[in-house]
Amino acid sequence: MNRKQLAAILITCAAVLAGGAYVLLSHAPGEGPVLRQTVAPTAELPAKAPDWVNTGQTPEPDYAPAASQAHNATPAPSPASAPAPKAHVVEIKEDKMVTFAFVESLVDHFLANFTPVSKNGNPATRLSATSLNLRYGRDLDLLSVDGDDISAMRKAVLNHVFVPAAIETLSAVYGPFFVQELTDAALSREREYKVGVETEIRALTATETAAMLRLDAGVLERTATALRAIATDQELTVLTGQYLQASKAVKRANAQLQKALSDQRETQAAGERYKQAILQRENVRSAVVTRLRKSCSGCPAGDLFYIAQWAYRRTLGDTAKLAVFASAADGLDAVSARLLEKSVELKGQQSP
Repeated sequence: MNRKQLAAILITCAAVLAGGAYVLLSHAPGEGPVLRQTVAPTAELPAKAPDWVNTGQTPEPDYAPAASQAHNATPAPSPASAPAPKAHVVEIKEDKMVTFAFVESLVDHFLANFTPVSKNGNPATRLSATSLNLRYGRDLDLLSVDGDDISAMRKAVLNHVFVPAAIETLSAVYGPFFVQELTDAALSREREYKVGVETEIRALTATETAAMLRLDAGVLERTATALRAIATDQELTVLTGQYLQASKAVKRANAQLQKALSDQRETQAAGERYKQAILQRENVRSAVVTRLRKSCSGCPAGDLFYIAQWAYRRTLGDTAKLAVFASAADGLDAVSARLLEKSVELKGQQSP
């Protein structure tokens, strides 16, 4: 085929394409307005074959290694662009008696007892084993238990909760949930706090929250130490039982004194008996606190003695039941460790 024939073929093809384009793009009846304008025709250039037709191809050798990726291949997705693995959602099964509502109430109790700035200028907490028992041990607030007899209800709760297996389960399942709920509530929930001599309604800062978690961890750790001492020292149970007997003796001596005063007879002897009964009771109390302080030197005396009395009521002198206090101590230590870990985490977020 000569050059004139090739040019004629190319021109014919161009004309056919131009006609097809006109048919496809022409304005059909009923369509919207069309913008028309004159377009200058392009100058027709003589058809020309590619240079390699006359000069031939001169391919260059490829020295790239055989394992290299082709230059026009689709690149493999990078690890950063790979889809992230789905988060593993852990469902927490609610205990039939210790409900999520109870945990939320516990969070509120911890917050209510925290003071961001006390009178001495430092953060403080009124949280204690005593405050917890007064809040939940008497009224069984938000614990799911049926009945009208408070003594029977309290016994049902203790039979369900205060056993080693239940304590271990509740600590493992609710511990992380409680610590996270307490942290989130402190940082986001506005409530009334005592700040020095003023009262402010606000949420806590990260620094204040870290301080609260650290203080709460200390309270739980000291309580755990006292419970573990009770679990391992049977003499403490004996001494606490003696204190209760001494307390009853004080009541009897007081009744005798009141009768003597009423009859105006032997008042001095009755007064002396009453004085000695009180002295005996306080000596036993001091012995209980002194023995517990060997394990927890920094624990307040009032808290130590309160825990000892509470523990005695749970066992009623049956030393075989003391093992449960070791489980309770382990559970409190686990929560305390989580509180400290979260406190350090929040403190680290404040570092520059």
